[in-house]
Amino acid sequence: MGRKKKVRRFAVGTLVFALSAFLLTFAMNLTFERLAEAIPPVFGVPLFFLVILFGIMSDAVGLAGTRAKEEALLSMASRRVPGAREAVWFVRNASKVSSVFSDLVGDVSSTMAGALAVALVFKAREMIPVANLAVATSIAVGVASMFSVGGKALFKPLALKYAESIVLLLGKIRRRIVRERKR
Repeated sequence: MGRKKKVRRFAVGTLVFALSAFLLTFAMNLTFERLAEAIPPVFGVPLFFLVILFGIMSDAVGLAGTRAKEEALLSMASRRVPGAREAVWFVRNASKVSSVFSDLVGDVSSTMAGALAVALVFKAREMIPVANLAVATSIAVGVASMFSVGGKALFKPLALKYAESIVLLLGKIRRRIVRERKR
């Protein structure tokens, strides 16, 4: 494949990835906005933290995918460790895995946490008068950012230390999904 063709394929792939991020963010934001309107804050707050946790875990998986050593997983695969052979795919496609888990899912989850925080402020405003809505929503977005960034920083050393274990878990999940499809 020629250089121009590779560059064009990369550019198209990047554009498709960016469009996917837009569509995923749009769909999730619409869903969470509607959900936040429909449920009381007592359920919205745990949902907020679940979204943040999902983003943190996705970011850790993306990082582990880039850090895991193929040799260790190949060794496990030769010993027939379930999921190891499938885990090798994640390491060989580390760039794509990192983009999907860290950039797409992790960052979109952080964005959604901020949107959900704003929706919760608007919902809470019905019950508790808010003196300055701009300040309240800014604080909510700041809290979402604090937990997202802080959580990602907290889990980064764990993702690096246990990269092969995390990727092996992904391999086991992939193996189970493939087996279920064959049924």
